[in-house]
Amino acid sequence: MFIEEIKLIYTNFTAQVNQLLSELFNDGVLIPEEKMPLIMVGISLFILLVFLSVWFCLRRRRLKNKAPHELSGRAKEKRLEQLEKERSKERELQIKQEEKLQHEKEAAQIAKSEEKEKGLQEKIATMEEERRNQQVLEREIEKEVEKEEQLIKVDSFIERLRNGVAKTRTHILNNLTEAVLGKKEIDEDLLDDLEEVLISSDIGPETTQRILESITAKVERKELTNPEVLQKEIQLEIEKIMSKTYTVPSASECKPLILLFVGVNGVGKTTTIGKIAAQYCQQGKKVLMGAGDTFRAAAIDQLAEWSKRADCDIVKKEPGSDPSAVMYETVQKSLDEDYDVVICDTAGRLHTKKNLMEELKKMIRVIRKLIPDAPHEVLLVLDATTGQNAIFQTREFLEAADLTGLVITKLDGTSKGGVVIGIVNEFDIPVRYIGLGEQIKDLRLFDAKQFTESIFA
Repeated sequence: MFIEEIKLIYTNFTAQVNQLLSELFNDGVLIPEEKMPLIMVGISLFILLVFLSVWFCLRRRRLKNKAPHELSGRAKEKRLEQLEKERSKERELQIKQEEKLQHEKEAAQIAKSEEKEKGLQEKIATMEEERRNQQVLEREIEKEVEKEEQLIKVDSFIERLRNGVAKTRTHILNNLTEAVLGKKEIDEDLLDDLEEVLISSDIGPETTQRILESITAKVERKELTNPEVLQKEIQLEIEKIMSKTYTVPSASECKPLILLFVGVNGVGKTTTIGKIAAQYCQQGKKVLMGAGDTFRAAAIDQLAEWSKRADCDIVKKEPGSDPSAVMYETVQKSLDEDYDVVICDTAGRLHTKKNLMEELKKMIRVIRKLIPDAPHEVLLVLDATTGQNAIFQTREFLEAADLTGLVITKLDGTSKGGVVIGIVNEFDIPVRYIGLGEQIKDLRLFDAKQFTESIFA
């Protein structure tokens, strides 16, 4: 059937060529006779080429439309290869499409997850902000509670201080009231009475003279005329005397901070050391005690017991050992083991025994071999009940050591508390601590205003 189609096409084409030539000849176009065969050959070749092209195209189409089992030989192999290539391309295309869909799906999931994560982060940030606000509020509440507790403690301490110096206050105020009673002006007789009151209150002659000079100067300048305000003027002058201070070294500035305690037997020196050690330990400091009072076995045992109560370490030797050796070993240990505070006890030296005073000087020299600027504080412990004898003790200890501060113990229950005022004024040494009882909290830093008000209020 295919051959018949080709023949039909060839017949039609030949007829059309003959018709075209006839029209050309009728129109007067002459073709030389000798060229006609060539023309016919050319036309025949052209027709043959056209025929072959058409036949090849039709055959290729027919082969392409045939199934592989309808072919044979090389054609079948080519057909199979072609089909395999087409399937491969389709698979690759399908894989690419699936990968694209998978990427799009994953991208959508990632975007959804990121959106969800962002929402969670915002929620977490909100919760964190609320938590911080809650913490700030809790801290503010804690601060308020601490302030209230501190006020309660301060008020409690002031009340205890007033009770502690009650006898001193009664003695001074009663005598002042009696001195100014019925007086309408400040004259020589009234000033003489004031002098007697102040001296009898253990304030001492030098301090009494200073107070009277201040009052006399104001009277001469007409700044003071009413006897009823004399008590307030005396209170202000005493507060000015007791406000003497100095820069107290801290454990962060001087490490280790070396504190040396001196004083006679029975003033409460060892107990004071234990209380101060406990206070430093409560502040988180690493504290070391040095049991330098080797003359009394009881002193070593007492300090060792305080070291247990305060939860700090101690260096001690057998009774009768060289106190300077104890001091040297204590300071060396503090340097080697990184202690913050070193508190050194010394023997309860009587101020009349010169050899014991020399021993104190030697101990200080030994300490300075290891730390040149130590001891950073030399604190003299005084018993307020001894009255004027405390002044003599201070004078003697000043000859053996550069005292930096005073610790006044047993201030409660005595009428001789006024001696503290005289000591501070005469020797220019500030009070660092005052003791009102046996408990750790009963030893407090000295406050001049509180002390003065507790006497005159």
